[in-house]
Amino acid sequence: MNSEISAAAVARALSAPLRGRDRVLSGLAPLGAATADRLTFVVDPDAYREQLDAALAAGAVVLVPPTVASAGEHDGAIITVDSPRAAFAIAVAQFFARTPSPGIATTARIDPEASVHPTANIGEYSVVRAGAVIGAGAEVRDHVIIGHDVHVGEHTLIKSHAVVGEEGFGMERDSAGDYIRIPHVGSVVLEDHVEVGNFVTVCSGTIIPTRVGDHTKIDDHAHIAHNCQIGRNVILTAGVTLSGSVVIEDDSWLGPNASVIQGVTLGRDSVLGIGAVAIRSIPANEVRTGNPARRLGDNRPERSGQ
Repeated sequence: MNSEISAAAVARALSAPLRGRDRVLSGLAPLGAATADRLTFVVDPDAYREQLDAALAAGAVVLVPPTVASAGEHDGAIITVDSPRAAFAIAVAQFFARTPSPGIATTARIDPEASVHPTANIGEYSVVRAGAVIGAGAEVRDHVIIGHDVHVGEHTLIKSHAVVGEEGFGMERDSAGDYIRIPHVGSVVLEDHVEVGNFVTVCSGTIIPTRVGDHTKIDDHAHIAHNCQIGRNVILTAGVTLSGSVVIEDDSWLGPNASVIQGVTLGRDSVLGIGAVAIRSIPANEVRTGNPARRLGDNRPERSGQ
Protein backbone atom coordinates (compact mmCIF):
# COMPACT_ATOMS: atom_id res chain seq x y z
CA MET A 1 0.00 0.00 0.00
CA ASN A 2 1.24 3.50 -0.81
CA SER A 3 2.05 5.63 2.24
CA GLU A 4 -0.33 8.46 1.35
CA ILE A 5 -3.28 8.02 -0.98
CA SER A 6 -5.70 10.87 -1.50
CA ALA A 7 -9.31 10.59 -2.53
CA ALA A 8 -8.51 12.96 -5.40
CA ALA A 9 -5.78 10.60 -6.65
CA VAL A 10 -8.25 7.71 -6.69
CA ALA A 11 -10.78 9.84 -8.56
CA ARG A 12 -8.16 10.81 -11.15
CA ALA A 13 -7.14 7.18 -11.64
CA LEU A 14 -10.78 6.32 -12.30
CA SER A 15 -11.38 9.40 -14.50
CA ALA A 16 -14.28 10.18 -12.20
CA PRO A 17 -15.47 13.29 -10.32
CA LEU A 18 -14.86 13.67 -6.58
CA ARG A 19 -17.63 15.44 -4.72
CA GLY A 20 -16.84 16.53 -1.19
CA ARG A 21 -13.63 17.33 0.65
CA ASP A 22 -10.41 15.67 -0.45
CA ARG A 23 -8.55 13.74 2.24
CA VAL A 24 -5.80 11.17 2.72
CA LEU A 25 -7.28 7.68 2.80
CA SER A 26 -6.34 5.53 5.77
CA GLY A 27 -7.49 2.22 4.28
CA LEU A 28 -10.45 0.18 3.07
CA ALA A 29 -13.71 -0.90 4.66
CA PRO A 30 -17.01 -2.60 3.78
CA LEU A 31 -19.85 -0.11 3.51
CA GLY A 32 -21.45 -1.07 6.83
CA ALA A 33 -18.19 -0.60 8.75
CA ALA A 34 -16.73 2.41 6.91
CA THR A 35 -15.30 5.09 9.19
CA ALA A 36 -13.44 8.34 8.59
CA ASP A 37 -11.12 8.41 5.58
CA ARG A 38 -11.83 4.82 4.53
CA LEU A 39 -12.58 3.93 0.92
CA THR A 40 -15.69 1.84 0.28
CA PHE A 41 -18.39 1.37 -2.35
CA VAL A 42 -22.11 0.81 -2.85
CA VAL A 43 -23.78 -0.79 -5.86
CA ASP A 44 -27.43 -0.23 -4.87
CA PRO A 45 -27.71 3.02 -2.90
CA ASP A 46 -31.47 2.67 -2.47
CA ALA A 47 -31.24 -0.75 -0.84
CA TYR A 48 -28.32 0.35 1.34
CA ARG A 49 -29.35 3.95 2.02
CA GLU A 50 -28.93 3.67 5.79
CA GLN A 51 -25.41 2.23 5.52
CA LEU A 52 -24.45 4.80 2.87
CA ASP A 53 -25.63 7.70 5.00
CA ALA A 54 -23.78 6.31 8.03
CA ALA A 55 -20.56 5.90 6.04
CA LEU A 56 -20.76 9.45 4.71
CA ALA A 57 -21.62 10.82 8.15
CA ALA A 58 -18.51 9.11 9.52
CA GLY A 59 -16.32 10.75 6.85
CA ALA A 60 -15.78 7.82 4.46
CA VAL A 61 -15.10 8.15 0.73
CA VAL A 62 -17.67 6.11 -1.19
CA LEU A 63 -17.66 4.95 -4.79
CA VAL A 64 -21.25 5.38 -5.94
CA PRO A 65 -23.27 4.97 -9.15
CA PRO A 66 -24.41 8.05 -11.11
CA THR A 67 -27.83 7.98 -9.40
CA VAL A 68 -26.19 9.49 -6.30
CA ALA A 69 -25.84 13.17 -7.08
CA SER A 70 -24.01 14.44 -4.00
CA ALA A 71 -22.67 13.58 -0.57
CA GLY A 72 -25.28 15.83 1.03
CA GLU A 73 -24.42 17.63 4.25
CA HIS A 74 -22.15 14.83 5.46
CA ASP A 75 -18.42 15.04 6.13
CA GLY A 76 -17.71 12.23 3.70
CA ALA A 77 -17.15 12.34 -0.05
CA ILE A 78 -18.35 10.44 -3.09
CA ILE A 79 -16.67 9.40 -6.33
CA THR A 80 -19.24 8.80 -9.08
CA VAL A 81 -18.56 5.84 -11.37
CA ASP A 82 -20.61 3.63 -13.68
CA SER A 83 -19.69 0.38 -11.89
CA PRO A 84 -18.72 0.92 -8.23
CA ARG A 85 -17.61 -2.66 -7.59
CA ALA A 86 -15.35 -2.71 -10.67
CA ALA A 87 -14.01 0.74 -9.81
CA PHE A 88 -13.27 -0.42 -6.26
CA ALA A 89 -11.34 -3.40 -7.66
CA ILE A 90 -9.29 -1.09 -9.89
CA ALA A 91 -8.56 1.32 -7.06
CA VAL A 92 -7.54 -1.45 -4.65
CA ALA A 93 -5.25 -3.02 -7.25
CA GLN A 94 -3.56 0.29 -8.02
CA PHE A 95 -3.26 1.79 -4.56
CA PHE A 96 -3.73 -0.80 -1.81
CA ALA A 97 -2.82 -4.33 -2.96
CA ARG A 98 0.63 -5.83 -2.56
CA THR A 99 2.41 -6.22 -5.89
CA PRO A 100 5.26 -8.70 -6.36
CA SER A 101 8.63 -7.44 -7.51
CA PRO A 102 9.96 -8.92 -10.75
CA GLY A 103 12.36 -11.76 -10.23
CA ILE A 104 12.83 -15.45 -9.56
CA ALA A 105 12.86 -16.91 -6.04
CA THR A 106 16.11 -18.60 -5.03
CA THR A 107 14.30 -21.90 -4.46
CA ALA A 108 12.61 -21.90 -7.88
CA ARG A 109 13.94 -24.21 -10.63
CA ILE A 110 13.97 -22.73 -14.14
CA ASP A 111 15.15 -24.94 -16.97
CA PRO A 112 17.88 -23.29 -19.06
CA GLU A 113 15.68 -23.81 -22.13
CA ALA A 114 12.74 -21.95 -20.58
CA SER A 115 12.15 -18.22 -21.09
CA VAL A 116 11.05 -15.96 -18.23
CA HIS A 117 10.39 -12.30 -19.01
CA PRO A 118 12.40 -9.91 -16.81
CA THR A 119 9.19 -8.34 -15.47
CA ALA A 120 7.67 -11.69 -14.41
CA ASN A 121 7.73 -13.08 -10.87
CA ILE A 122 8.39 -16.76 -10.06
CA GLY A 123 7.66 -17.82 -6.47
CA GLU A 124 9.29 -20.18 -4.01
CA TYR A 125 9.84 -23.83 -5.05
CA SER A 126 8.13 -23.41 -8.40
CA VAL A 127 9.38 -25.36 -11.43
CA VAL A 128 9.40 -24.09 -15.02
CA ARG A 129 10.31 -26.83 -17.50
CA ALA A 130 12.11 -26.69 -20.84
CA GLY A 131 10.47 -24.76 -23.63
CA ALA A 132 8.05 -22.89 -21.34
CA VAL A 133 7.57 -19.16 -21.90
CA ILE A 134 6.51 -16.86 -19.06
CA GLY A 135 5.24 -13.52 -20.38
CA ALA A 136 5.68 -9.94 -19.26
CA GLY A 137 4.20 -9.12 -15.87
CA ALA A 138 3.10 -12.71 -15.22
CA GLU A 139 3.08 -13.97 -11.64
CA VAL A 140 3.71 -17.64 -10.85
CA ARG A 141 3.32 -18.14 -7.12
CA ASP A 142 4.76 -20.85 -4.85
CA HIS A 143 5.02 -24.60 -5.54
CA VAL A 144 3.68 -24.27 -9.09
CA ILE A 145 4.63 -26.68 -11.88
CA ILE A 146 4.81 -25.24 -15.40
CA GLY A 147 5.24 -28.10 -17.87
CA HIS A 148 7.23 -28.37 -21.07
CA ASP A 149 6.44 -25.79 -23.77
CA VAL A 150 3.65 -24.12 -21.79
CA HIS A 151 2.98 -20.52 -22.80
CA VAL A 152 1.94 -18.19 -19.95
CA GLY A 153 0.64 -14.90 -21.32
CA GLU A 154 1.25 -11.38 -20.15
CA HIS A 155 -0.05 -10.39 -16.71
CA THR A 156 -1.38 -13.88 -16.08
CA LEU A 157 -1.55 -15.04 -12.46
CA ILE A 158 -1.00 -18.68 -11.47
CA LYS A 159 -1.63 -19.27 -7.78
CA SER A 160 0.15 -21.68 -5.49
CA HIS A 161 0.20 -25.44 -6.07
CA ALA A 162 -1.28 -25.25 -9.56
CA VAL A 163 -0.03 -27.67 -12.23
CA VAL A 164 -0.13 -26.46 -15.82
CA GLY A 165 0.93 -28.61 -18.75
CA GLU A 166 1.51 -32.09 -17.40
CA GLU A 167 -0.09 -35.04 -19.22
CA GLY A 168 -3.81 -35.43 -19.53
CA PHE A 169 -5.53 -38.71 -18.68
CA GLY A 170 -5.61 -40.44 -22.05
CA MET A 171 -5.39 -44.23 -22.17
CA GLU A 172 -5.78 -46.92 -24.81
CA ARG A 173 -5.47 -50.71 -24.72
CA ASP A 174 -2.55 -52.38 -26.46
CA SER A 175 -2.68 -55.68 -28.36
CA ALA A 176 -2.55 -57.58 -25.07
CA GLY A 177 -5.54 -55.68 -23.74
CA ASP A 178 -3.53 -53.68 -21.22
CA TYR A 179 -3.93 -49.94 -20.80
CA ILE A 180 -1.11 -47.77 -22.11
CA ARG A 181 -0.73 -44.03 -21.79
CA ILE A 182 -1.28 -41.88 -24.88
CA PRO A 183 1.52 -39.27 -24.94
CA HIS A 184 0.31 -35.68 -24.61
CA VAL A 185 2.69 -33.37 -26.45
CA GLY A 186 0.37 -30.44 -27.26
CA SER A 187 1.11 -28.52 -24.03
CA VAL A 188 -0.98 -25.54 -22.81
CA VAL A 189 -1.48 -21.91 -23.85
CA LEU A 190 -2.69 -19.48 -21.22
CA GLU A 191 -3.37 -16.19 -22.95
CA ASP A 192 -3.10 -12.71 -21.38
CA HIS A 193 -4.65 -11.69 -18.04
CA VAL A 194 -5.72 -15.24 -17.22
CA GLU A 195 -6.03 -16.30 -13.56
CA VAL A 196 -5.43 -19.90 -12.46
CA GLY A 197 -6.42 -20.68 -8.87
CA ASN A 198 -4.80 -22.72 -6.12
CA PHE A 199 -4.54 -26.49 -6.76
CA VAL A 200 -5.87 -26.16 -10.32
CA THR A 201 -4.77 -28.62 -13.00
CA VAL A 202 -4.66 -27.60 -16.66
CA CYS A 203 -3.63 -30.66 -18.66
CA SER A 204 -1.52 -30.74 -21.79
CA GLY A 205 -3.27 -31.21 -25.09
CA THR A 206 -2.72 -34.49 -26.89
CA ILE A 207 -1.54 -32.98 -30.18
CA ILE A 208 -2.58 -29.30 -30.08
CA PRO A 209 -2.50 -27.08 -26.99
CA THR A 210 -5.18 -26.94 -24.36
CA ARG A 211 -6.04 -23.23 -24.55
CA VAL A 212 -7.42 -20.67 -22.09
CA GLY A 213 -8.44 -17.31 -23.55
CA ASP A 214 -7.71 -13.74 -22.47
CA HIS A 215 -9.16 -12.56 -19.15
CA THR A 216 -10.60 -15.96 -18.25
CA LYS A 217 -10.58 -16.65 -14.50
CA ILE A 218 -10.32 -20.16 -13.01
CA ASP A 219 -11.15 -20.57 -9.32
CA ASP A 220 -9.43 -22.96 -6.89
CA HIS A 221 -9.52 -26.77 -7.26
CA ALA A 222 -10.79 -26.78 -10.85
CA HIS A 223 -9.68 -29.40 -13.38
CA ILE A 224 -9.22 -28.65 -17.08
CA ALA A 225 -8.61 -31.83 -19.07
CA HIS A 226 -6.59 -32.31 -22.25
CA ASN A 227 -7.61 -30.54 -25.47
CA CYS A 228 -10.10 -28.18 -23.82
CA GLN A 229 -10.60 -24.89 -25.63
CA ILE A 230 -11.78 -22.12 -23.32
CA GLY A 231 -12.70 -18.72 -24.70
CA ARG A 232 -12.33 -15.18 -23.49
CA ASN A 233 -13.81 -13.78 -20.25
CA VAL A 234 -15.01 -17.16 -19.01
CA ILE A 235 -15.57 -17.75 -15.29
CA LEU A 236 -14.90 -21.26 -13.92
CA THR A 237 -15.71 -21.29 -10.21
CA ALA A 238 -14.36 -23.61 -7.52
CA GLY A 239 -14.42 -27.34 -8.23
CA VAL A 240 -15.41 -27.14 -11.90
CA THR A 241 -14.41 -30.24 -13.88
CA LEU A 242 -14.02 -30.19 -17.64
CA SER A 243 -13.49 -33.52 -19.38
CA GLY A 244 -11.38 -33.84 -22.51
CA SER A 245 -11.99 -31.74 -25.63
CA VAL A 246 -14.64 -29.54 -24.04
CA VAL A 247 -15.24 -26.15 -25.68
CA ILE A 248 -16.36 -23.22 -23.54
CA GLU A 249 -17.18 -20.17 -25.63
CA ASP A 250 -16.67 -16.53 -24.62
CA ASP A 251 -18.37 -14.95 -21.60
CA SER A 252 -19.74 -18.20 -20.18
CA TRP A 253 -20.05 -18.86 -16.43
CA LEU A 254 -19.81 -22.23 -14.68
CA GLY A 255 -20.97 -22.57 -11.07
CA PRO A 256 -19.18 -24.39 -8.25
CA ASN A 257 -18.69 -28.12 -8.82
CA ALA A 258 -20.26 -28.04 -12.28
CA SER A 259 -19.09 -30.80 -14.64
CA VAL A 260 -18.95 -31.04 -18.41
CA ILE A 261 -18.60 -34.39 -20.18
CA GLN A 262 -16.04 -34.86 -22.95
CA GLY A 263 -16.62 -33.26 -26.31
CA VAL A 264 -19.45 -30.98 -25.18
CA THR A 265 -19.62 -27.30 -26.22
CA LEU A 266 -21.07 -24.52 -24.06
CA GLY A 267 -22.15 -21.63 -26.27
CA ARG A 268 -21.32 -18.01 -25.70
CA ASP A 269 -22.91 -16.38 -22.61
CA SER A 270 -24.17 -19.73 -21.36
CA VAL A 271 -24.49 -20.47 -17.64
CA LEU A 272 -24.11 -23.86 -15.98
CA GLY A 273 -25.45 -23.77 -12.43
CA ILE A 274 -23.93 -25.03 -9.19
CA GLY A 275 -23.34 -28.78 -9.29
CA ALA A 276 -24.87 -29.08 -12.76
CA VAL A 277 -23.72 -31.81 -15.15
CA ALA A 278 -23.68 -31.00 -18.87
CA ILE A 279 -23.93 -34.18 -20.94
CA ARG A 280 -25.02 -32.39 -24.12
CA SER A 281 -23.93 -29.16 -25.75
CA ILE A 282 -25.61 -25.95 -24.62
CA PRO A 283 -26.63 -23.19 -27.07
CA ALA A 284 -25.58 -19.59 -26.60
CA ASN A 285 -27.29 -17.55 -23.86
CA GLU A 286 -28.92 -20.50 -22.11
CA VAL A 287 -28.99 -21.15 -18.37
CA ARG A 288 -28.97 -24.81 -17.37
CA THR A 289 -29.09 -26.46 -13.96
CA GLY A 290 -29.37 -29.93 -12.47
CA ASN A 291 -28.07 -33.41 -13.26
CA PRO A 292 -28.38 -33.89 -16.14
CA ALA A 293 -28.44 -30.17 -16.86
CA ARG A 294 -31.79 -28.88 -18.13
CA ARG A 295 -32.74 -25.49 -19.52
CA LEU A 296 -33.84 -22.95 -16.91
CA GLY A 297 -34.08 -19.88 -19.12
CA ASP A 298 -32.07 -17.27 -20.98
CA ASN A 299 -28.95 -15.64 -19.60
CA ARG A 300 -29.12 -12.48 -21.67
CA PRO A 301 -32.51 -12.34 -23.41
CA GLU A 302 -31.54 -9.17 -25.28
CA ARG A 303 -28.92 -11.20 -27.17
CA SER A 304 -31.32 -13.94 -28.22
CA GLY A 305 -31.49 -14.28 -31.98
CA GLN A 306 -28.06 -12.77 -32.53
